[in-house]
Amino acid sequence: MIAACDTTFLTLLLNPNATPRPDPSTGAPAPYCVLRIEALIDKLSEQKTKLIVPSPALAETLVSTDRPESYMKKIASFSCIEPADFDARAAFELAKLTRDAMQSGDKRSGINAEWQRVKFDRQIVAIAMVSGASVFYSDDTDQCAFAEMSGLKVLHTWDLELPSSYAQDDLFESGKA
Repeated sequence: MIAACDTTFLTLLLNPNATPRPDPSTGAPAPYCVLRIEALIDKLSEQKTKLIVPSPALAETLVSTDRPESYMKKIASFSCIEPADFDARAAFELAKLTRDAMQSGDKRSGINAEWQRVKFDRQIVAIAMVSGASVFYSDDTDQCAFAEMSGLKVLHTWDLELPSSYAQDDLFESGKA
């Protein structure tokens, strides 16, 4: 399996102090979001599964920090993470996605966002698709819509499992055992 992620997911991985987006069903972010992401990264590494980071998502994440070198170093430390470029194959896929949307009469595919943002989000999905991803990690509503429209299975931080070791520790710490 190959997975991909967007800026929301990558930012939470690289910056534990980042504010997670809320789960629409609860209105609150997933509890222990960073632990959930770290557990997923550990699982992907153990399974030798690649996590594709599309270059536009990487750029967006690097812009959000005054320490881009440290983010790049951290990314390189994960055996499962692989940055992926916007290349000719991704350009072809992006053109197809955009052309299909325009032919359907709605170039934004029902997304209420500025055209530049729509194009950027589609770029990320196109890179994920040509990289062979079947799963896409994101908490961005618009980004998720594009990924789902393109046939990718979308998972959010609130869908990720809490590591069993942490859940057990939490039980003992709370005095319920």
